[in-house]
Amino acid sequence: MTKTLFFIFLIFIIVLQIHDAKKTNNKFDILQVDNPNKDEFENVIRSRSPTISTNVSKNFFDLQKMPPKNFYSLDKKSRTTLEKNLKEHFSYYTLPLSVKNKFEINVEEQGSTNRITKSTNGRLLICQLVGLKKLLLFSPDQGKYLYLKASGNISKLNFFTDDLLQFPLIAKTKYIEILLYPGQMLYIPKGWFYTYVNEDESFSIKVSSDTPFSVF
Repeated sequence: MTKTLFFIFLIFIIVLQIHDAKKTNNKFDILQVDNPNKDEFENVIRSRSPTISTNVSKNFFDLQKMPPKNFYSLDKKSRTTLEKNLKEHFSYYTLPLSVKNKFEINVEEQGSTNRITKSTNGRLLICQLVGLKKLLLFSPDQGKYLYLKASGNISKLNFFTDDLLQFPLIAKTKYIEILLYPGQMLYIPKGWFYTYVNEDESFSIKVSSDTPFSVF
């Protein structure tokens, strides 16, 4: 009997975790917190609202003085050390109990863009270290206007470079426009769509993480 109750309780907890991982928020609210500790960060993003964390890159002031392209000119040892330090720094913000993590360094040209893309991870973070990035965020219920490909995760159009008159439904969308400055990190909730244009040469970090519950 005790084992039965234990398994019932365990299944109940798992169902709650999966339900929580699948929660979405369509409200056009954006939150901001200054250099949060781990508890503050976890509490503020629990609302599933887009959130900007400021002053999260104080350890990398020297990097922020460097032209982004210089990253590729670093000697192997310096580059490996920098990558390791950045990865360790931003792992602080990954999901608790994460089983799947991805860390990317992105050096991009001024004016470069991406197509409208869906955040499919339990947690997706973009931190701007050098340059200014302009992002547009679309809530999950805007997907029907975004001309998504069969996968449902990426749009057929580029908001910044395509002739939007050829995509009339896009005029019905509502979105949040965010200017992400050096030292600021954006949390994009699961299910939200995002696109961006780099207003300057850009050096940014993209970190995604998942728990077993957000994966399934």
